[in-house]
Amino acid sequence: MSANQHPRVLVCGASGRLGQLLVPRLLARQARPRVFVRQAATAQALWGDTVEVAQGSFEDAAALGQALVGIDRLFLLSPISPTLAEQQLRVVEAARAAGVQHIVKLSGSDWTIDPPGHSLSGDAHGRIEEGLQASGISHIVLRPNAWMQVGLSRIAADLRNGDVLRSQHLGAGVSYIDARDIADVAVEALLNPEAAQQRLGASGPWVLTGSQALRPQKLAEIASRLLGRPITAAAPVAAAADPFIAQVHGEFFGSSRNTGERGADLEKEVVLISISVGAALD
Repeated sequence: MSANQHPRVLVCGASGRLGQLLVPRLLARQARPRVFVRQAATAQALWGDTVEVAQGSFEDAAALGQALVGIDRLFLLSPISPTLAEQQLRVVEAARAAGVQHIVKLSGSDWTIDPPGHSLSGDAHGRIEEGLQASGISHIVLRPNAWMQVGLSRIAADLRNGDVLRSQHLGAGVSYIDARDIADVAVEALLNPEAAQQRLGASGPWVLTGSQALRPQKLAEIASRLLGRPITAAAPVAAAADPFIAQVHGEFFGSSRNTGERGADLEKEVVLISISVGAALD
């Protein structure tokens, strides 16, 4: 950590799945998190008076500017949307104007970003990464693969309704990563970036992935063994969905199918961090 042993860290996306894992880790490391949320009551219900709360949205320039006052480091995360790039680039510019020293961006999966041109969400994240590079602010980009908890929640929902795991892309293998591992890496990237970069030997985005690319059929096999009953994998029953999100999901799994098991074996200068990522930073 720098001379500031208790940095103020603004956490965007604090009330979400990853934010709720990250904030307690920052507190445990004696950082001073400030959470940027749409509803202050949500943050107060989660953390009481243990964190500073800034209420607002990326569209509210005044609230965003106020949230960044006195901030040393920024964790940048927001939901996938058609305006993702515009929103986050606005935050990067506001952070530069506020004198933020270091940014950690939670980006998209590596295979959706590089090469560009085949994923709306990946291209948006790519634009943001380029904006970060151009900003001149010290930064680390995290590119996690599919989150294990998201995958498990879908599996659990399917198994509550029967013995079939539903997947739109049965031929796609995905290397899932535990969200707790992502949070552990994010803390190091925020609070100890120089040492973490040196120890991991990273000079580009940090690609976070599990050790195996699992197809739905393999997940069904594992579920069968654990539950003691036959589980199969099949295509989902057609259902209405948000068109943008449906397209993003289709592109993600289409990319994983086209690249095979690339998530577990990337031929580029990045950091491959497996399920045991915590040990890699010890």
